[in-house]
Amino acid sequence: MFVYARSLATVVRVDGGIDASNAGQIATEIRRFTKARSPLIIDLSRLDFLGIEGFQQLLALNHQHQAAGLYCRVVSGVALDPLVRVVRDHGLPLVTSVAEALQLIDDGLATRRHVPRLVR
Repeated sequence: MFVYARSLATVVRVDGGIDASNAGQIATEIRRFTKARSPLIIDLSRLDFLGIEGFQQLLALNHQHQAAGLYCRVVSGVALDPLVRVVRDHGLPLVTSVAEALQLIDDGLATRRHVPRLVR
């Protein structure tokens, strides 16, 4: 697992494989970065294997982020692609690259800066 602090978000890249032996530990480590409440990008583009336990942990993380109102995007890759093709209503906020996820954050910030605030 590699962590990169970008100006717009924290990027957590997971390499290798996620299976029953390490899925819980990896999810616990990723949850540490959600405490900062800054945008999070989970980069799985270099992941070689993702077992069902890892996929379940990813779905749980996504659900927790949504419930807390936290921004999170998941960079897909060869290990995740077959699972999301089978499980169509997974709800994961997928992107194709870290650059795309960062651009979406930047676009969202730019939109908020240009929206006039109503005074009550």
